[in-house]
Amino acid sequence: MATKKKISAEEAAVRKALAAVQADTGLEQARQIIQTGVVPQATATAKPTYEESRSLVSQVTNPILREALEKAYAGADASTERLKKQYEALGYTYDPNTGTATPKSSTQQQQQQQQQQQSVIDKDTQDAYAILKSALSNYGLESLYTVIEGYMKSGLGPEQAKLKIKQEPAYKARFAGNEKRRTAGLNVLSEAEYLGLEDAYSQTLKAYGQQSYFGTTRDARQTTMANLIGGDVSATEFKDRIDLAVTRVANADPAIKTQLKAFYNIEDTDLVGYFLNPTQNLPKLEEKVKAAEIGSAAAAQNLVTSMATAEDLAKFGIDLATARKGYATIADVLPTAGKLSDIYKEEGITYNQATAEAETFKGLASAQRKRLKLAEKEIASFSGQSGMSKYSLGSKSAGQI
Repeated sequence: MATKKKISAEEAAVRKALAAVQADTGLEQARQIIQTGVVPQATATAKPTYEESRSLVSQVTNPILREALEKAYAGADASTERLKKQYEALGYTYDPNTGTATPKSSTQQQQQQQQQQQSVIDKDTQDAYAILKSALSNYGLESLYTVIEGYMKSGLGPEQAKLKIKQEPAYKARFAGNEKRRTAGLNVLSEAEYLGLEDAYSQTLKAYGQQSYFGTTRDARQTTMANLIGGDVSATEFKDRIDLAVTRVANADPAIKTQLKAFYNIEDTDLVGYFLNPTQNLPKLEEKVKAAEIGSAAAAQNLVTSMATAEDLAKFGIDLATARKGYATIADVLPTAGKLSDIYKEEGITYNQATAEAETFKGLASAQRKRLKLAEKEIASFSGQSGMSKYSLGSKSAGQI
């Protein structure tokens, strides 16, 4: 009778572990489920779990046996990982310790789908979204990063994302000028055109020493510039308005500012703001400044002209230099002409400041004839003996009738 060989405790542990791996019905059960799609009811088992059996490997001191066990478990691990993925594809969660599979909840499935979608986003799409995020950074819209990432994960294409992002409240607020343009029936600007216009405004303000006029924060500057963009104020028009406000008014003769207030109630405290108001037509603003300049030229000669007269002369083309020269002439002639006009008023010869302005600035021959007729009356009445020179009112000026 053969004697039964006694095995060591170490070898017994190895055999026990190998048996657990080989007899693991969970692996076999997984294969059956994948093939049939049917999950059998789990039954209790007294055999050690996969992890319990694996923990016995650490008790093996023989390196050859331990290596064999580690290889066996490595193979089992690979098989288990493949099975888990296959189970997940079917909508189940697989537990290698119990060899059971349970259906996933809808939340788990959604999370898994999102992870799978994210993992398959191609490099070109990721690059396109990266460019879009960079553009948002340039616009100061870093707050929309998470929105963009959501678009990408949901499978929305980059071009579609560019359109959809424009409906976000943060985007509309950043490009508020476009919303104003749309409301006014104007074409909206591209982002590049919009930013270029903002840059042009800022550069003009800096050139005229008004760089802080729109505020010291980015939000404040953008809000003010949105009104100008919405009002269709071009970069060229903006520069003309600033030049009008700063060069020809704010930094000019204080008398001009005085006349602006007298004629139009424009306060000196915010001249730039008044001239930048898109509702104020630029040609009309230029006309107001010319009228104020003409009024200041009259005031310099201690003469007073009305807003209507100043505006009329401005429309006629009279500038500041012409006005100064003309009112100097009028101030020289008017005292004598006025006295003679009073003397001969019964004869219907009237020569006042309005007559002098018509002759001097518009060259009206009818106004000139009145002055010359007064001169003739002066000569005839006093036979050249009056204190007035017979040439004092006799200068010639051809012009309109």
